[in-house]
Amino acid sequence: MYICLDLGGTHLRGAWLDEQGRHGPVLVLPRKKTLEGTKEALSELIIKLKKSCPGQVKKIGLATAGPFDRQKKVYLSPTNMPELSGFQIGSFIQEKFCLDLILENDAQAAALGEVWQGGLKGENQAIVLTLGTGVGSGVIFDGRIWRAAHDTGPELGHIYLGEGPIERCGCGQFGCAETWLNKKALLDLFARHDLVLNDPKEIWPYIRNEHTGAIKALQEYGHRLGLFLSQLMIIFNIKAIGISGGISSLGTYFLAGTWSMLKQRLQKRPWLLPEKIVVSPDSQMSALWGMARLIALAMRAD
Repeated sequence: MYICLDLGGTHLRGAWLDEQGRHGPVLVLPRKKTLEGTKEALSELIIKLKKSCPGQVKKIGLATAGPFDRQKKVYLSPTNMPELSGFQIGSFIQEKFCLDLILENDAQAAALGEVWQGGLKGENQAIVLTLGTGVGSGVIFDGRIWRAAHDTGPELGHIYLGEGPIERCGCGQFGCAETWLNKKALLDLFARHDLVLNDPKEIWPYIRNEHTGAIKALQEYGHRLGLFLSQLMIIFNIKAIGISGGISSLGTYFLAGTWSMLKQRLQKRPWLLPEKIVVSPDSQMSALWGMARLIALAMRAD
């Protein structure tokens, strides 16, 4: 049995899983944006999951934003979590719980989880985007995470989409895909249509009432995503695309715009169009599934 965790900007979620992907309830705790607050949340959640786990816990897996040193299990300078810079999380887990930690980028873990147990189950090649506070990405080749030369994988959210949002990206640049497609960008689109919200989840009553502004904002968001994906198709030409993260729950309302833009951008190269764009059936499990799969593969290799 494994304890798998997903550490985000404000929350920490986790569940126990086994090598077949069976799992217990997903528990979620708030995370104070301090190093001590993070340690407290990690300790509390791991203790709860160990108590509820029906078997012996063999390893802990943590999906998290980076950058970090995956081998040394230490955070470097996380773009959206600067309070964790230099945090030796592997040593912390080992000293506190006497368990080894496997550390992975959250979006790459989500990509592996989606092809193992999620909406892209059985796919051997895929790109998965996580749309939320930021824009994460994971690429799967031959059923495994593609890490590239620096063992980190691509950061596709920092591909330049053009001048637009005036706010600087966390990487220090302007025009990154992340600034066009993250939660703040979607909230800004809603605000342009006189819908001032604090969280994208608040849009649901307007969608149910077929609010014109809500529908138009989501169509525009879909067009942005389609523009981004058209660039990824030219680079990778991978046929299976997965969408996870908090914004993915709105996929029914923005994917038509995504397909429209993709077909427009690739009209003279239709062979580059993806065969499918699939929303995760359970976005809170994507990265947790991925961590369980990584642990299982690591244990088989040992």
